[in-house]
Amino acid sequence: MLKNKVIKKELKQPDQFVSFWTRFSAQAGKYVSERRKPLLIGIGVLAGVVTATVIYAQIQERAGIRSSEALERVVKIATAELLPADGSPAKEDGLPHFKTDKERLEAALMDVDTFLSANAHSPLRREGQLEKAGLLLDLQRPDEAIPIYNDLLGSRLDGNLKFIAQEGLGYAYEARGDLDQALAAFTKLAGDGPKGFYTDRSLYHQARIAERKGNPAGAVKLYKEVLEKTPQTALRDEISNRLAVLETK
Repeated sequence: MLKNKVIKKELKQPDQFVSFWTRFSAQAGKYVSERRKPLLIGIGVLAGVVTATVIYAQIQERAGIRSSEALERVVKIATAELLPADGSPAKEDGLPHFKTDKERLEAALMDVDTFLSANAHSPLRREGQLEKAGLLLDLQRPDEAIPIYNDLLGSRLDGNLKFIAQEGLGYAYEARGDLDQALAAFTKLAGDGPKGFYTDRSLYHQARIAERKGNPAGAVKLYKEVLEKTPQTALRDEISNRLAVLETK
């Protein structure tokens, strides 16, 4: 699931919600190369998170190729350019185009549902489910995304997909306004990956939630802890900006 196009500002205010697609795409790239600040979500994810699985699937079977192409189409639809406001036709790229982001997301959701219905045993089915959950988040339907994340986390996911599902669950609870559940989900990220590979993101999210719950002192402490424990974190700029705001209040 990757919406390499949806680029939303990452919670510059503590109550802003970042598109799961935006986070997802960036995380995908992180798995393929180096860790970096998550900027894109949705379709962007398919490009990165699924890459290794797609390669494996393509080598193993023709069905895997078809599955990867189907998921890539979901990503392309979700990130396709909107119809020009002046009424001129969209460029010819073989994709459907829509007037609004909502229409575009709903079309991508229909495509991923079609994929899931036709690929009950696909090696990329879990990636498809993650894409669906991310699209539901972007459509502001967290109540529908939460059970998908929970089901995935209750299955045998590899480390990369588990991280995406766990963070997505936290964002879903946050979008629903359940900050305690969101905090619990984000806190679990610290235990994922080798030697606390995601500790910085876990603490970062805990700090954001502290802000949203009206605890700026606690947020400052957590933000500083990220910088102390992981000085090379890709989140340094965001954290520095938040600290600058909080420490002037």
